[in-house]
Amino acid sequence: MFHLAADCVKLNFQFKSTIVRPGILMEEISKIFPLIFRGQVRRNNPRVVEILAPLWPQVAGKPMARHSRPVAFAEGTLTLESDCTAWSTEMRRMADDIRAQINQYLGVPTVRKLKVRYVPKSRSADPLLQEKSKAN
Repeated sequence: MFHLAADCVKLNFQFKSTIVRPGILMEEISKIFPLIFRGQVRRNNPRVVEILAPLWPQVAGKPMARHSRPVAFAEGTLTLESDCTAWSTEMRRMADDIRAQINQYLGVPTVRKLKVRYVPKSRSADPLLQEKSKAN
């Protein structure tokens, strides 16, 4: 049985660490993901966040993934959280492009609207702040 989050991460790791044959890159192999996800996403209540979260760097690109993550999906709206105001603003400006990229990755136009919200990093999650607080 295919368990979305765990199996997606395993597949992604295996694809990165396996040489299929010369000339085949991870990007080419990742083209099969929409075929895998299409059936999962066509359900009445698709688990879009569970599908996207472990593969977010491949879907959104590493720079954007460092500052954002998918957190909720309801009634066609995917909510992303960003830890940076500049990235939040840019992602809102690029919402149509990001939504199209996500739908292309999923293999079906499931995401009809993208919502981006800024959520600052918590102080407890910041290692530099933890070191400073320990020193005081």
